[in-house]
Amino acid sequence: MTAAAQEQGKKKDKQFEAVINGTETPLEHDVLTYEELGQVAYPNHDPEAKFTVTYRNADPSHGGTHNGTLVAGESVTIKRKGTTFDVRLTTRS
Repeated sequence: MTAAAQEQGKKKDKQFEAVINGTETPLEHDVLTYEELGQVAYPNHDPEAKFTVTYRNADPSHGGTHNGTLVAGESVTIKRKGTTFDVRLTTRS
């Protein structure tokens, strides 16, 4: 096996996938923050925007839960495949 093929295999092994607002999204790491999810779901959004973030089927092995919500400053560990997020812009009154 060539060095390039080995490197490609390593990258593929580290790949994670999550479903964000119904779209399967490849990710490089297994811990996602509230802020990262907002950026993925709504690129180039208003920096003052607030989101409602819910998740299902996360990895609870690092002290988290399978299902829940995230607020600013929080993060969640995802499974290699199967974690689902619903990220919605929160309206201000």
